[in-house]
Amino acid sequence: MAKKGTFNGTFFGNFSSRLHGTPVRFGLLLGQPVEDGLGDVLFAAATPELAQEEGEPSTQPKELVSLLKSSANGVSFTEWAKQHASAVRKLLPAGLEPLGCFVVASEAMVKDLAPLLVPILLQFSEPLVLSIDPSTRKNSFWQLAAGFKPALRPAQMKPDNYKDHVLLWTVTNIDILLPQIYSHEAGNVDELAAEVNRLVDESLKSCLTSLCSERSVPQVVDLDSESILASALPKDCHQLRVAFLRPASVLRAGEGTLRQRCVLTSSALLLRQNVELRHAVAKLREELAASAAERVRLALEECENPGGVLHLPWRSLFTPEDLQFPVWLGDYCMPDEAHEAAKERLGQLLGIQESALEEAPEYLDEHTILKAKHEGTYRPRTMEQAKAPPAKEKEKAQGSTPAVPALAACVGMVVLILAVAIPKLL
Repeated sequence: MAKKGTFNGTFFGNFSSRLHGTPVRFGLLLGQPVEDGLGDVLFAAATPELAQEEGEPSTQPKELVSLLKSSANGVSFTEWAKQHASAVRKLLPAGLEPLGCFVVASEAMVKDLAPLLVPILLQFSEPLVLSIDPSTRKNSFWQLAAGFKPALRPAQMKPDNYKDHVLLWTVTNIDILLPQIYSHEAGNVDELAAEVNRLVDESLKSCLTSLCSERSVPQVVDLDSESILASALPKDCHQLRVAFLRPASVLRAGEGTLRQRCVLTSSALLLRQNVELRHAVAKLREELAASAAERVRLALEECENPGGVLHLPWRSLFTPEDLQFPVWLGDYCMPDEAHEAAKERLGQLLGIQESALEEAPEYLDEHTILKAKHEGTYRPRTMEQAKAPPAKEKEKAQGSTPAVPALAACVGMVVLILAVAIPKLL
């Protein structure tokens, strides 16, 4: 039996009209993979123009075939499109990823594009292609078949409104222990990020996992059960908060260790309620671990001097306002940045007007949470500082406020990712 898929009828019903008259010719299709299916396509993101030398005017070809064969500053459009897909993948909530691409081309031209699209789409499983006829504005879905003779064949796709979607979300506090060793080599940074990812995931797996909605009491998730997501949902409920619970942090590290505290907000969008609950929670856990690793990577890249302070970035979340369900897209901001910086970058990466991006509510706003609950605490600390009593207690005991020594250290390799603090339930 031929594989089938779905697409967001509301979004793509207007998509061709929105592109009409613009220079956009190529972009990504974003959605949810489906086992034994072609996937659920939710929305699309136009690929930005190839980067030009500073001061140079845009020379992007207007004709699609010429665009796919073009290059600038030694970078081919194929590599540029693959880099764009990698960058967009980091913005997406758990459960969503690039599924293919869209092209603005007539149906007659599309069938000849397969060899040019294969290098871009090889990284995707069951890659889809949406063609948009510039004259008739007709949308047609195709499935790319790679091989000796690449071809585009009609794909069986039908519109859907995803009324049964469920958003799992969490705000989790994590302590990360790192040694005061600095190495700025790319290989060491990649190794560190991979280790952070692995250890955060292991730490979260060892936690007691609970979930609740606004209208239900918390319930513990049995990770050995095959019960489906629908069994945990009250009627007409589309959001569940997930908490990773542990009685206390386990502080174990060698000499000269730093303690990095981090607030992680994360979400997982599930379009079907017949997913096993343990698998849904696993998607959220994996996204948290990947987010922690990316923060450490970015902090190391921003740390230019061995004597500098390591600043973990925070995550700013937005959703396109023309989607009928919450797709919280996240960009990372350094401590001296505000939401506006993330909004501008998201608009460029997704090909969306900044005015069309809606900011996340307060319960998913890391910046607000940090300022309200953790002012001054989310910075690198030595183990001695972490164990020391708060300044106010010292002041009461000594009658004066002791001087706080400045910390100057960067990080090379991870020692241990620590436990997850108990978050406050709804």
